[in-house]
Amino acid sequence: MWTFVGRKRRKVWLWLAVERYIRRVVAWVLGTRGTATAPRLWRALPAEYHSGTWYYTDEWVAYRQVLPPAAHRPSPKGSGQTSIVEAVNCSLRQRCAVLVRRSCSFSRSLAMHRIRLLLCINDHNRRFTLH
Repeated sequence: MWTFVGRKRRKVWLWLAVERYIRRVVAWVLGTRGTATAPRLWRALPAEYHSGTWYYTDEWVAYRQVLPPAAHRPSPKGSGQTSIVEAVNCSLRQRCAVLVRRSCSFSRSLAMHRIRLLLCINDHNRRFTLH
């Protein structure tokens, strides 16, 4: 999911790792859509998610470079395997104005953008872990 920081031409991508069963965001990073951000997401994952886990992703090439091949499950669009992440994206968009598509709301600095997203993601995780 992409957002704006500073101005509309400065896109920043939000990468999420979501636990499918609980729908909890276990890791997230901001960066570009290129291959440099995928290793940062891998490093942000807690150690217990580095093995014994299947990783369902879209077919973006960046994931293949960091995820273990035996555990990586690239899924074509429309297969339903990444629908949990899309649902989390939708939920976050409803709660955080800077994530709304075609929004006039954007953060002026990357530091404030991170703080806004951290608050929103923490709130999301609280909602899904208390039920």
